[in-house]
Amino acid sequence: MAEVLSYCRICAASCGIVVRSEGDHVISVRGDADHPVSLGYTCAKGRALPALHHHPQRLDEPEVRGVAQSWDDTLDDLARELETAIAAHGPDAIGAYLGTGLAYDTAGFVAATAWLAAIGSSRLYTPATIDNAPVLRAAELIAGHPQANPICDFERAQCVVIVGSNPVVSHGYGTAIPDPIKNLRRVRERGGAVWVLDPVRTETAAVADHYLAVRPGSDAAVLAWLVRERLAEPVSEAALACTSSIDRDALTSALAPFTLERAARAAGVDARDLGSLRDAVLTADGALAAWCGTGVTTSRDGFVAEALRWVLLALSGSLDTTNGMRFHRGLVFPLRRPRAGSGRARQATLAPTPVSRPELRHWLGQDPCVSFADEVASDGVRALVVAGANPITAFPQPDATRAALARLDTLAVVDVSRSELTATATHVLPAAAQLERADIPMHELVSVRGGSWHSPAAIPRSAGRRPAWWIFAELSRRMTGNRLFGVESTALDDDGVFALLAARSSIPFDTIRAAGPHGVTVEPEAGWARAELLDGGPWNIAPDALLARLAHLGVDDTPDDAANDLVLVPRRRARANNSVDDPIERRREPLLLLNPSDAADAGVVDGDEVRVTSAHGSISTKARVDARVRRGVVSMSHGDAGASAGALVSAHEHVDPETGMPRASGVPVAVEPIVRRPGV
Repeated sequence: MAEVLSYCRICAASCGIVVRSEGDHVISVRGDADHPVSLGYTCAKGRALPALHHHPQRLDEPEVRGVAQSWDDTLDDLARELETAIAAHGPDAIGAYLGTGLAYDTAGFVAATAWLAAIGSSRLYTPATIDNAPVLRAAELIAGHPQANPICDFERAQCVVIVGSNPVVSHGYGTAIPDPIKNLRRVRERGGAVWVLDPVRTETAAVADHYLAVRPGSDAAVLAWLVRERLAEPVSEAALACTSSIDRDALTSALAPFTLERAARAAGVDARDLGSLRDAVLTADGALAAWCGTGVTTSRDGFVAEALRWVLLALSGSLDTTNGMRFHRGLVFPLRRPRAGSGRARQATLAPTPVSRPELRHWLGQDPCVSFADEVASDGVRALVVAGANPITAFPQPDATRAALARLDTLAVVDVSRSELTATATHVLPAAAQLERADIPMHELVSVRGGSWHSPAAIPRSAGRRPAWWIFAELSRRMTGNRLFGVESTALDDDGVFALLAARSSIPFDTIRAAGPHGVTVEPEAGWARAELLDGGPWNIAPDALLARLAHLGVDDTPDDAANDLVLVPRRRARANNSVDDPIERRREPLLLLNPSDAADAGVVDGDEVRVTSAHGSISTKARVDARVRRGVVSMSHGDAGASAGALVSAHEHVDPETGMPRASGVPVAVEPIVRRPGV
């Protein structure tokens, strides 16, 4: 029996865990009580790692068109097919979709992007254009870098405002929080206040001081009013120093129409409650924290809301401080000013692409996921390599995605388990799962703690599985003759790759590795982000893109559900991670939640199988009647393999022109029981 200290890589919270095993069999995973940040906490998904590791659908050997092959034969065949496509159609005929499963495999993700660049393709897709592009675009325009990410200081913040996010289940968005309940309680115990704005009284709302059941789609109007109120009051010296009078004047003019009455009407809440929120925000100068989650970023005006969140923090003097929201520099992946300039300089027009969707942009080195099916239909993409993801459950309109995948000449899947996607793949490449590989964090900039940490492999790797970095290194060698990391892959192991990646770190990799999962901590530093990313200039709180959208919002800020009975909003589930269910419980949480009054109107009772229909498609799922859900709202998790909410979302209508994001929150829907009872 062996016990190995590690850290969980299901999400960026990186909670410390203890893995108990015998040989290659994982017996249990528990929280590491000595971990300096998570202090013994781990969630249900983390504790389910043994069952996920030994899942009956785990992949154990490579396959070519359904037939088991050796690694050499599989990679040789895949390289030949991809080279044939490039010779006939050019490098951009090859695309890659790198998903959440690869996002926490640091060496694998870096290797995959390096391979794509090595073959000359710009055709990269990631979940960024499905759920968080507004976060990145707002950061790019206001702070000068898309990865600039303010982190909540739970030790000092006096007012925490959480909009459309449920960190008790998701562990945060932008601020990755181990043991979120304890951290939020620490704010309250110090006399601070936690506010939650959400159409659903979530697990997070249950531990907050104040909860406002806002109408879906109203977040931008509420934040616009809060910024208007902040501008109407004297601005602190700290805020004066980091914002320009020209920008403040431009915002004052643009936000003039956003009165309290208008915000209350849009949100469908009492104006007095909004007044209390205003008072809490205005009295927290220098110690305000706020973030928006996917309930906001996937809505019609997600970019506007996220940008206004930044503006509110800047005007309160709470950005780049140790009391409100701070920035990590990063160690292995340091945050540095982009060559193209910062802030205002980055508002230059971006070249439209892809060809099939000229209204969309190639941005952050990526094409929007909503363009994938159209690019395949126009023969722009002939082959796709998917790693740690399933576009069928992630993209809008899954039937169109299935048809596009079937049309491809080559579909290669790098993953740990079988799925509908692997069943249709031409090449299946089994990757090592997190307990079988060493790792360091790639998402240093969103952690509550600055620094880095390392985990060894907790158990031996199955003979037929390979690290994802090795797969892409070998594919690159076959296609380009290049050594992906400058070293033959046969001469490297996981830690050898990390040593190369950590060359820019201010702390040697050997020191990080020696610190193990408990890691090396870098204390927070105030003021550095604006000084370096913006050359000491002001936060660009009035970018042209925001002002243009506010002008439109000023004309049309009708709530999403104003003319419809029901609208869909997304949510996270406690025992599932996107399309991966918790195999310990072996039970599926009902996917759809709806208010008792709405259920009665639709003739639905708790536990019914229901049909959910939008203008774009329909799905069948199980319903739960839940009084926590605001009237007029249905709440459903995204990415489930059995009933993907993507079927209700359009890849063409309501796509945000600024980010290429589809609207997945605030979608009008109808709900009906599949079997109607007599008299209903």
